[in-house]
Amino acid sequence: MNLNKVVCSCYKVTKGDVLKAVENGASSFKDVKKETKLGKACGKCKKKGKKLTKKLLSEQK
Repeated sequence: MNLNKVVCSCYKVTKGDVLKAVENGASSFKDVKKETKLGKACGKCKKKGKKLTKKLLSEQK
């Protein structure tokens, strides 16, 4: 996985940022959104962000 790939272009949130949020205890997309601002502006990245968050959370278990 390319951790430098931008998921949210409005806030320049990368896959690495989402991973870091999950590693820091985010247990849902809402938590990731709160920590990274992913999906807070235009919303185009929400679907991709939710999918990535779900994938990362499942890998944590």
